[in-house]
Amino acid sequence: MQITKTTLARKTSQIAWSIFRTVLIIGLAFAIIQPLLIKLSSSFKGSEDLYNSSVFLIPKHFTLDNYIKVWDFIDYPLRFLNSVLYAAACGLLQAASCSLAAYGMARFKFRGRGVVFALALFTLVIPPQFSIISQFLIFKSFGPATLFSLGTVMAGVDLTGPLPLLLLSATATGFKNGLYIYMLRQYFKNLPKEFEEAAYIDGCGRFRTFLQVIMPGAASMTMTVFLLAFVWQWNDYLYVSSLAPGLNVFNTVISSVGSQINSASFIHFASGQGMLYDAAAMILFILPLLILYLFVQRVFVQGIEKSGIVG
Repeated sequence: MQITKTTLARKTSQIAWSIFRTVLIIGLAFAIIQPLLIKLSSSFKGSEDLYNSSVFLIPKHFTLDNYIKVWDFIDYPLRFLNSVLYAAACGLLQAASCSLAAYGMARFKFRGRGVVFALALFTLVIPPQFSIISQFLIFKSFGPATLFSLGTVMAGVDLTGPLPLLLLSATATGFKNGLYIYMLRQYFKNLPKEFEEAAYIDGCGRFRTFLQVIMPGAASMTMTVFLLAFVWQWNDYLYVSSLAPGLNVFNTVISSVGSQINSASFIHFASGQGMLYDAAAMILFILPLLILYLFVQRVFVQGIEKSGIVG
């Protein structure tokens, strides 16, 4: 059977689009993976490999000393446990508070609902560096006088430490909470109202309906929000270093491990050994997240699909 010009042109365009899409995906994947491969390679290098131009990804002087040094210096088991507890606590509080806020915006009609939702989305546009100083001043001297003093430090209670991070998470005003509210609102808005109407007929109040009828069906969506909050809290440096500088987690030490080890060992940083320590520290830092993603990938993708962000 003779192939028409239209069919041939359509098949040619499909093949061309497939090739372009494949090349694009491979290029994006390489751009993401390449820095990780370089860090992984550097973490196993000896100091001799730094000055050998023939060494690129495969070290000639393979060693685990970088990991051993970093593990002992930062007390990895303690910081790992503290980081998990801190990120999980913030993630759970954010998932709970953002679910309540999103459900109220999606289901209840009140004056100014659109303005409140717009303000929640507006927080995504404002860089956190813009408001971190005012937040620090508020928690540094927490009290009614400081809250309404427009940046002037007044007498109050010093709350700097883990508490500000937990308070921000519990009130849906923490890092990236505008995104979580948007995702959950889109999900709640698309739910059939018959679920709630049937619960009201059976005598359930609004909060009980939300807790026992709506939330069980939103488990995957809520889990996705928790995972996003967990990962972002794990990676956050600005809030931790500003509001809880003494918190014994990875974020407070991971950015300068190499220089700190060199200083403690009386090694000049220009020797390059600090870069190898930093590479090992970074691999130890992101390894738990990579392992976590392997187990929760399906839940994460399902939640994103249900949020309405992708079509």
